[in-house]
Amino acid sequence: MKRSRAQRSRACTQCRERRVKCDETPDACQQCRRLGLACSGPIQGSVIIDMTEKVTKPRARRKREYSQGALHIRDVSKAEIGVAETHRAYSTPPGIFILPNQSLPLSFEPHLEGDAITAIRCHYKLPMLYQPSNAAVFDHAFTSHFVALNKGIRTYNAGIPWITRLPEAHAEATNSALRLSIRATSMAFYAKLHKDVSVLIDSYRWYTKSLNNQRALLSKLGKDSMPNDEEVLAPLVLGLYEVYAGTTPTSVFQHLTAAMRILEMRGPHNCTTGVPFSLFRALRVSDAHMSIIFNRPSLFSSPKWMTTPFQVERKNAHQQLIDVLLAIPDCLGLCKLRCSLAGFFSQDIAATTDLTAIRQRATELLDQLNEWVERHPHLCAVQPSFHVTLENMTTPIDGSGSTTPHLRSLMLPDTFVALTAAVYKATRLILTLLLYKISPGSSYDLYRSSSSPTSSLLTRAKQEARDILEISEYVDSTHPIGFDFMRSVFPLVVVVIIGPTKDEQFDARRLLERWRVVRSIGGLCSAWVHV
Repeated sequence: MKRSRAQRSRACTQCRERRVKCDETPDACQQCRRLGLACSGPIQGSVIIDMTEKVTKPRARRKREYSQGALHIRDVSKAEIGVAETHRAYSTPPGIFILPNQSLPLSFEPHLEGDAITAIRCHYKLPMLYQPSNAAVFDHAFTSHFVALNKGIRTYNAGIPWITRLPEAHAEATNSALRLSIRATSMAFYAKLHKDVSVLIDSYRWYTKSLNNQRALLSKLGKDSMPNDEEVLAPLVLGLYEVYAGTTPTSVFQHLTAAMRILEMRGPHNCTTGVPFSLFRALRVSDAHMSIIFNRPSLFSSPKWMTTPFQVERKNAHQQLIDVLLAIPDCLGLCKLRCSLAGFFSQDIAATTDLTAIRQRATELLDQLNEWVERHPHLCAVQPSFHVTLENMTTPIDGSGSTTPHLRSLMLPDTFVALTAAVYKATRLILTLLLYKISPGSSYDLYRSSSSPTSSLLTRAKQEARDILEISEYVDSTHPIGFDFMRSVFPLVVVVIIGPTKDEQFDARRLLERWRVVRSIGGLCSAWVHV
């Protein structure tokens, strides 16, 4: 007979715990008497339960029953178990990686709960073998990528550029500042080119370490010390990092100035061959650009630096053009105006200033530039697929140092022609506007040629500015990567600062701003924009 809810609630405590039927009596139920237990009697309201019996005789735990395939261990991919990505090789120190144990089945039926826990722990057990670091592999990959896209392709031998030695310099460097600077710069270039923010953030750490090591080395460098190749190369590479990353607007110029001062300690006689000569040529071009924009005489404009380093290897066409650029700040200094290039052309010259000397010097520089044009007419404008025969070559840049003398013709790369033509136009623009400033309204035969009629200086200056803009557009559309493209920023900056009209200045600034945002040289463009 089914008992009511009220009757079930009157069962004694022991029967309720054992879940058996309780036939209670006023004294004790039969179940308690049969087991020899002290019956607590029926529950009347709230009853305090004696915990002694529960502790001494606990209830047996029920066993869980598992059905077929009830427990499955999910397959874990490499990304979920923390396998580092390729560009994380620098940020993750050499250590032990967590790898799954693929020897265990992914689906099984354990008989006990402890078996499942053991299986899971074995599945994620750390390997016993040490996992070596792959940092050297990725160092080589980043550096090779950086060199391949920046060295350019040339069909002649104009001397081995210093950038091609970076993989070897990184592998053999005894200077930790140089090794870390190459790593940081190659990573920053890769990050900017491929829009990879994580690699760029990781490059900051290596750049900071390299900068701290470089400062420590400079503090130990004595006044009469002879810096080696690594000590000269390290600040130059750090300057390249600022070209791509651009931590501060003036950091590029600070690193280039530091490299120039260290090279000055070597002296011109120790910069005639090998890597020092290659570094000297690169720094000479960069310092010429800075000396023009800031209107200050360059260290390399002194007579000993103009001649001594070129005793073994003659100047090429580009270096001959740099000679004219290096002489312009001294020419502008004859007006007694101590200011930048922009300030010189925006200020008025004092009425008491004698302009005879500056007019004569500017005319001499224009004549020197005209002589350069006569020797290198093929470098004055962009002419794709232009060939130069070996019989007509007049300078080493045209192939006199070629390793393939059996070839009767060589093709100059468009990037070098465009760069040289833009620098030539910028040099002529500065000198033309200088003559216009000291002799407004006058005419001057800038080309000393009967085929080019005399015209006003301002008209000539406008044409030079337009030519620079056209060359810059050409470089932007064909060769937006590499050192030649990087050096093409300087002629564009000249138009931004001293363009004859507001239209040329606006177009040049717009293109420069586009290079800052889109191209991988935002640090360099930002540095020039804030001058």
